[in-house]
Amino acid sequence: MAQPSLTKRSSFSVLTQPSLGLPRSSGPASASAAGPGSSPGLLASAMSSGISPFSPSSTASLNPPLRAAYFESHKPLYAIDWSLSAYQRGPGRIAVATCTEDSNNRIQILQANPVSEVQSNGQQTTSLDFNKIADAGVTYPCTRLRWDPFAGRSMGGTIERLATAGDFLRIWEYNTETMTLRQSSLLANKTKSDYTAPLTSLDWNATDNSLVITSSIDTTCTIWDLNTSTAKTQLIAHDKEVFDARFTTGNADVFASVGADGSVRVFDLRSLEHSTIIYEPVNPPPLLRISTNSRDPNMLATFSIDSNVVHVLDIRSPGTPVVELDAHMGSVNAVEWAPQQRNILATSSDDCQVLVWDITSNRSDIAMAYTENAEVNNLAWNASGDWIAAVAGRGVQGVRLGYKQ
Repeated sequence: MAQPSLTKRSSFSVLTQPSLGLPRSSGPASASAAGPGSSPGLLASAMSSGISPFSPSSTASLNPPLRAAYFESHKPLYAIDWSLSAYQRGPGRIAVATCTEDSNNRIQILQANPVSEVQSNGQQTTSLDFNKIADAGVTYPCTRLRWDPFAGRSMGGTIERLATAGDFLRIWEYNTETMTLRQSSLLANKTKSDYTAPLTSLDWNATDNSLVITSSIDTTCTIWDLNTSTAKTQLIAHDKEVFDARFTTGNADVFASVGADGSVRVFDLRSLEHSTIIYEPVNPPPLLRISTNSRDPNMLATFSIDSNVVHVLDIRSPGTPVVELDAHMGSVNAVEWAPQQRNILATSSDDCQVLVWDITSNRSDIAMAYTENAEVNNLAWNASGDWIAAVAGRGVQGVRLGYKQ
């Protein structure tokens, strides 16, 4: 079947795609441009008039076609990262992790391979094929995983490191020659007691890849030195649980964090006596995730629990978001800035959609949209910014943007 792609959008209205009982291997829906005042009722109207809102081969059949650029795991997935390293050849590798309450979770490595694809008009294009090439067991579900930003540079290019957060910070090594994944170190987030507080997130420093930051429910953020396998710095970052922390681009010392106290805080490791509170409204709900812009160290994006709104913040103008993105019709689950463009941002939600936003001059437009058959719980960009991997249920769907970056 044709590779699903993000479609152009001309308004903030969103057509939510219900599953309609289709088999999981059927083609995902492709969001259509909706005019002002559009509503989910248009979907029913389109179907009753015989106009299908789905991609090709969307109707149920005895032998539904396989998805292009798709991988399905044996269990529900959550954590995902697409390697952004400039030292890798080809489309790179994707790491995903299952998320179940039992102790049989897996980390899986997918190779993205270019394949030729013939469109319905007879034109030949290049798509991707996701193949699992390695996996390893882990007891606790991964709350986040991140590739080493310099993956493939050291050790003759045969070893690529991966960090995962959950019960501990674990560093993994993927061997490109033997295609095996093994845990190389385990770092425990212990404070004054033997209790190890679960980790909610992590980030790998893109300037100094010996540094990894983790956030924890014990209100702390910890900077780890991988050269010595020790905690370089640990600080109480929030009044309540810390749910996410990210380094700002181009700097080994500055990071931003969010947590259950509803605030966005920015820290400088060179001056830890105080933090800068960028955003803290009155009686705020918990903030779940934060994304730092890889092209602009001043731009951040975050969202709160059970909210369809994404707040875009500028460190230079604390207190009020520069723009708020509110087109989703369900709770937002993920937000990520594009790797190659300062003004492009992607979000995913319980409304089964991935939206790509163009944010310029304190305003925003929905540039493109993609609709899945289930809630989209997470997403990741590829290195060039022309593909997004969307996590929904047990599957990872690669979605190609409809324009060149």
